[in-house]
Parts: sequence; C-alpha cells; structure tokens
Amino acid sequence: MKYRIKHVVEYGLLRTVDLLVRWLPERAALATGWVLAALAFHLVRFRRAEAERRIAQVFGSRYSRREITRIAAHALRNLFFNAIELMRLGRMGPDWLARHLDHGGLPEQVARHAPDTGAIVVVPHMGNWDLAGVAARQLGLPIFAIAARQKNPLVDAWLNRRRSFTGVEMVERDVGAARKVIRHLRAGHVLAFMTDLRSRTPALRIRFLGQEANVVGGLGLFARQTGVPIIPVLIYRDGWTHHRWQVAAPLRTDPALTKDQDAQRMTQAVMDIFDAAIRAAPEQFFWYNKRWVLDPLEELPMAPKQEGKVTP
Repeated sequence: MKYRIKHVVEYGLLRTVDLLVRWLPERAALATGWVLAALAFHLVRFRRAEAERRIAQVFGSRYSRREITRIAAHALRNLFFNAIELMRLGRMGPDWLARHLDHGGLPEQVARHAPDTGAIVVVPHMGNWDLAGVAARQLGLPIFAIAARQKNPLVDAWLNRRRSFTGVEMVERDVGAARKVIRHLRAGHVLAFMTDLRSRTPALRIRFLGQEANVVGGLGLFARQTGVPIIPVLIYRDGWTHHRWQVAAPLRTDPALTKDQDAQRMTQAVMDIFDAAIRAAPEQFFWYNKRWVLDPLEELPMAPKQEGKVTP
C-alpha cells in the first residue's frame, strides 16, 4: 500500500513522541505533554478559535474572554495528557489503577443491575474517556466498543496494536456493526458507548447544551432490543494523574413506549446528565471534536437531473 507524505510524517511524529513518553517517568512524560499542549495552543493555535467559539456559544456571557481562553487551554492540555496515557497503557496495570483511579463503584453497579445480562456504559468526552474502557476491562468488566477507522492508515494500525494490548474488543463501525453489538450484549458483554457526537444524517433531535443536537440513536435502540440497562458514567481528571468516575443511576427501557419514543427518552435522559456535568466543569469537556455535537446537519448532495427523461 502506498502512503501519502502527510501520513508518513504524522506517523513518524507519533512514533517519536510514543518512544519518548514510554521511556520517561510518568510525571516527566506528562510534563512533555503539557509543553506540547502549550505550544499547540499559544503558538500553533490548534483549533483554538473554534474551541473558544463553542464555549462562548454554550455559555454566552457567563465567562469572560480570559476565562474562556483558560477553559480552552485546560481542555487541550487534557487532550495531550490523554494521548500520553494512551501511549503508556502497558504500564497501567492493577497497581497503577489502585493509586490513580476512583472507579465510583462501576463494577458493583454492573453486577447489581445486570447480573445475568450485558450492559451499556455510556460516557461523554470528558476526562480521559479512552482510559475508561481499559480501566473497566482491568476491573473485570468484559468491555467492548465501536471504533471508526482512522483516515491515516499507519495511525489506524498503530491504534489497533495499542488496543490489542488492553483486551478491549473493538467492533469496527461498518454495515454489520449493529448486529455484532447486539450479539455481544446478549452474550453478557458491556458496551462502552459515546453519544455526545453529531450524527451526519438525520437521527435523534436532542436538547443539549442549550440547543437542539442531532445525535445517533444507537444507544437507546441497542438497550431496547436487548433489554440491558444503560449506566451513565462521568469521567474527571483531578490534577495530572488522578482519575475519578461518577456513576449515575441506571436507565431501563419502558415497554409502554414505542421503540422510537423509548430511544428518544433514554438518550435525552443521558444527555441531560452530561449537560449538567459539562456546565459544572467545562474544562473537563473536549471542545475540539471535529464532529461538534451542535453543528448543523450536513446537506446531502442532490442527485443530478437526467436530461431528456420524461416521467409518465
């Protein structure tokens, strides 16, 4: 396979940083991430204007311009910290988790509310969301997740190798993904799901962050079809190295509603929990996502008109 120069350069930079942060002690590696984040924010200005615009869009006059900049800078630092920790997954065993993670009783909640079935653990883009699946797996939960293929094939292969170290099974987002997810849930596995992303096609119209968002409906539909509970989990980074989870009350399907009504109800309930958490701790949220949840729907290209065709 031939690779574009951009792909090779991106991959080369990734592997260079990867080797460096795996060799360094933990705090030194995170300090490297802190420096890179500062350069990206203040010098390169990586998506900075867009992140600040989104924060202002959500909060209006609640924060000053200086406070908005602080929130955006903190959120980008967290993103770089997340990347550093992803590279160091091989060092994050049970001892590391015992020192650095307060899991909020998630394994006990799953055991209590889904003793004989699977479950859906839904998280927002807060704290280190990537670490959540890995940690849950090490805590004894048979976690799996849905993943999209990266545009850079070299980076995609690297990510797949990283994921294979963790034991978290990845279901590729393709035409057969829904069937695979349902089969896994019925087998008693736990789906790690993220729903605070804009759907590219018309889906569920959900009230979120003060506006109407178009989000994927798979969360409620998977729960409805399999009867498993939905367990919302909020993820926070406290300082540099400590992670804290807050587990909300599980949501159950309502057989009195239609399938679409039930999916709407459960998804809105989850997004209400996430909305409150983001408003309380905006620096924990990922404001840089390319699939910004409040962006309008993309216009689908119209089919070209066929000249000379007469409709009877």
